[in-house]
Amino acid sequence: MRPGTKIHALLSTARIANVPSVVSNLGVGVLLGSTAAGSSFSWPWLLSVAVVLFYVSGNFLNDWADREWDKDKRPERALPQGMFSANAYLATAVGGAGIGLALAAFSGLGALLVAAVLVFFIWLYTKVHKTAAWSVIPMGLCRACLPVLGYVAMGRGISATVLFPAAALLLYIIGLSLSARWEARGDLPVAQKWQARGLLVGAGLLAAILPLLIDPLFGWIGLLPFGIWLALCVTKFQSPVSTHVSALLAGIPLVDWIVLLPMALSWLNLKRVESVDVMFITAIILPPLAFVSGRLLQRLAPAT
Repeated sequence: MRPGTKIHALLSTARIANVPSVVSNLGVGVLLGSTAAGSSFSWPWLLSVAVVLFYVSGNFLNDWADREWDKDKRPERALPQGMFSANAYLATAVGGAGIGLALAAFSGLGALLVAAVLVFFIWLYTKVHKTAAWSVIPMGLCRACLPVLGYVAMGRGISATVLFPAAALLLYIIGLSLSARWEARGDLPVAQKWQARGLLVGAGLLAAILPLLIDPLFGWIGLLPFGIWLALCVTKFQSPVSTHVSALLAGIPLVDWIVLLPMALSWLNLKRVESVDVMFITAIILPPLAFVSGRLLQRLAPAT
């Protein structure tokens, strides 16, 4: 997509490259919830549309709130260039969030409540992210809500099971965000660099706790793709900061795969599923597909 066009500007505002990871984050909760419920697997398509709308509307709201700051720091964005009106961005954000909440309601009252909490964290992050250092927490909580939302939508309430991937996403996004803060200011200072790396590694280890508890034989396997990509992020893709952050963003679904890959292999080993079952295929394919899709979409529009 050629930079400078309105379509490219809209895709950039939506951070379209990160949308696949949102679906993957929802998916880890859906699959864990389906396993806990013991019912036949059914993918919640309306809820998938809802979380995409939440993510995209949050980005439109963020760019609307940052329009004055972007005139100086990110003049290539659509609003500083006058491609669209600020009111149009605000209306898109509010409308998208409203439609997302309506769609989430089809998955039950619990899903609607979690979706409302997610929308609140989007608003809170937008309000404080340019003035408060702790704004990385509500940003991480936005992602952490996604597996919880998927789990609750399967009708099982909230359990400690889904809190492991949720907490891992929280740590990963905080670590990623600490790096992203330096995107417009040059290379990361050494202290912030190691702090961010510690959080990213911690996220991976935290996500691995659940599969290791369930099946020590297969529980560590998901750490392999995550560890390989993280190593590339801090070596080959460490500079400039924009390249580093884009690589980390693409790697978000690999946090989900730390849980889903060993879980799916464990199901197969225990003969709870066949290799042709939709649930097994979804658990095996969804995170890497989201990873590859996100990386390819970064060629279409920037991830940040």
